[in-house]
Amino acid sequence: MSYRQAKRKYEPGGMTEDELLAGVTDALTLGGWLWTHHRRSDLALTMGHTGVPDIIAVHPGRRQLLVLELKTEIGRLDPRQREWIAALLRAGVDARIVRPDDYDDLVHELLAYRDVE
Repeated sequence: MSYRQAKRKYEPGGMTEDELLAGVTDALTLGGWLWTHHRRSDLALTMGHTGVPDIIAVHPGRRQLLVLELKTEIGRLDPRQREWIAALLRAGVDARIVRPDDYDDLVHELLAYRDVE
């Protein structure tokens, strides 16, 4: 994936969660982030509390931790997801709900300072 592809513009509301995931993870990789994605923890063997946000990312050079829950424009958080986001925010973590309308700004942020190591 190239920088140009990661920066593609999407029409508001026209992006699926899988498309959002692909674009965000491409931008994380291109931006030098270490990241992991948890897909459908409700369908897998899970230890601990369910509802963990979709992506946990850290940028070693920026010393920044970012936790992202991806949703379509009409997607809703379930109570467990709300609990996780709220707890992370209370702990001082940059935890966000990301929707397609947030995509362009987020990609710009993720790709900024790509040369920071």
